[in-house]
Amino acid sequence: MTLQKEELTTDISKKLILGSGSSARKELLNSVGLIPDKVEIPDVDESLKPNESPRHYVKRMAIEKVNAIFAEKQSYLITADTIVTVGKRVLMKTSDETRAEEYLRLLSGRRHSVYTAFCVKNSGSVSLKLVKTALKMRLLTEKEIMAYIASREWVGCAGGYSIQGRAKCFFPFISGCYSNVIGLPLPSLVNILNALGFFEKK
Repeated sequence: MTLQKEELTTDISKKLILGSGSSARKELLNSVGLIPDKVEIPDVDESLKPNESPRHYVKRMAIEKVNAIFAEKQSYLITADTIVTVGKRVLMKTSDETRAEEYLRLLSGRRHSVYTAFCVKNSGSVSLKLVKTALKMRLLTEKEIMAYIASREWVGCAGGYSIQGRAKCFFPFISGCYSNVIGLPLPSLVNILNALGFFEKK
């Protein structure tokens, strides 16, 4: 008996909504043929609560974002949140040069973790998944740190770096999903979309 490989194609009758203003997340979806029919930006307070664990925070954010956006029942709404943690410290998105430089110096030569929680809402129910990727940044020189700060690639990025840009050469070690570090763990997302019937099987 031979097993035929299933091919997954998107059903054009099903609407995909990206609930995120992140261009990186949109590009990730586009790269695997998942073209959002609409992009909505959720309006939520992203403040970290006192004594809130990183895992709880990132899951809470993904859930609050999915609940902040109206979506028709037959549509598939994706929301996500990504954080960087080193030790017990959460490194939030930043647009401040001083903070970004502080983050790079903190991460230089050390291991850290990236957590992305994402939700898919369909037919009134929400599927939530949390994915962790471990990385080690090599020891950066002063020149490298200042050049990266000057590049402005870190603006709006958790941890003060964007791994899909110049910073990709900073990491000799990555354990886990690479796209998770960018903002969406694509293998896990596709698995959930498949389970929810988003793809048309041929």
